[in-house]
Amino acid sequence: MSNLGKIWAGRVYGTNTGNLFIEFTKSTDTVSGVLRFMDSNFGLTVFEISGRFDTSLKITGKPIQVPNGVAAGDLEAEAILNSQGHLQGMWKTSLGTGGAFVAYPHDIMPVTTEMRDVPTIPEQMHIKNISLGTIRLFRDDVEQLFKHIKQDFTTGRLIVTYNAHGSEVTKYAEDFLLEANRLENLDYLKINIQEHEAYGINRVVVIELRAFGQNEVRVQGVQESWVIGKAESLATILRRHQNSLTSTYKKFGLNLNQIIFFAMLVAMPSIVTWQNRTIFAFVVFLLLNFLLLLHAKFIPNALIQMSEIKPTWFSRAWPSILSWIGGVIASLVASVIFYLLTKSSP
Repeated sequence: MSNLGKIWAGRVYGTNTGNLFIEFTKSTDTVSGVLRFMDSNFGLTVFEISGRFDTSLKITGKPIQVPNGVAAGDLEAEAILNSQGHLQGMWKTSLGTGGAFVAYPHDIMPVTTEMRDVPTIPEQMHIKNISLGTIRLFRDDVEQLFKHIKQDFTTGRLIVTYNAHGSEVTKYAEDFLLEANRLENLDYLKINIQEHEAYGINRVVVIELRAFGQNEVRVQGVQESWVIGKAESLATILRRHQNSLTSTYKKFGLNLNQIIFFAMLVAMPSIVTWQNRTIFAFVVFLLLNFLLLLHAKFIPNALIQMSEIKPTWFSRAWPSILSWIGGVIASLVASVIFYLLTKSSP
C-alpha cells in the first residue's frame, strides 16, 4: 500500500502564483485532505481535495474558502514523485486557469536533545563519495541495503529510481519492493533518502548503480564523523557483492592483459623476421581489445536481479567465469599464432 506522507509545502506557477500547503488526512492509495493556496495577488483559497496516489498523484478539489470578490473554480492536479522525493506536476481549474507546481515533504520530525544542543550557525557541510567496482545484487541484498540505509533517519523516506520498459520510474522503496517480482533485471538503480539535520541543511544518502557507468555512494551531512562512517559502512556492504576480478579489469585494464602483453614482449625475439613479429604483435593487440570489449559489453558494471530472491552459485559466479574463459581463449589463440609463426620462420 502506497503512503504519500501527510504534510507537503511548495510553490505554484502559471496564471496564478504563490505558496502551497497540503495537509493529507489520508495518504495511502486513496488520498484526501485540505489544500491551502496563498495567491500572491488575491489571497488565501482553501480546497477540499481527494484522489489517488499510485505511480503518480491525481487529485480533484472544491473550494471551501475563497477571498471576497474572487472567483475560484474546481481544481484538478496531477504530479509525479521525482528522484529527490519531491512532487512535480501540473494544475488547472474549471475557470481555465492553470500552470505548474512543486511540493516538498515536511512531515514533522521529533526534536531530540541532541538536536536542541546544536548551534544555529552552520560550521561546515561534509560530503563523502566512494566509487565501487562491478556489483551484483539480488532481491535479498536490496532489502538488506534498504534497511541499513534507513538507519539514522527518523522521517526521511527511501526514494528509488530505476529503468523499466524503456522509461525512468521513481517510487517509494516499499512500493518498489511490492512489484519486485515483475521487474526481473535492472541495469540502473538510484536510492535516495534525505531529511533535515541542522542549519537548514539536509542529511542525504545517495547510492547510484549503473550497468555501463560509475557505481557510487554519496553521503552528505553536517557531522563529519557520521558522513564518513555512513559512507564507509554502505560501501562495505556493497563490496560484499562486488566481483573482484571484473572490478580489477574495469579499473586497471585487467592484470591478465598486462600478462599477455608481457608474454608478447618476451616471446617476440624468438620470431626471426620482422614481418612475422608485426603479425604477432597485431594479433595480440586485437586479442587485448577483444577482452576489453567482452567486459564492456557483456559484463555490466551493475546488475540488479529483483526476480531472484536466493541466487544460485552460478548466478553470482558467472561474470568471473566469463572473464576467465575470455582470457583463456585469448591466451590460447596467441599461443597458436606464435607457434605457427615460429614454425614458418627459416
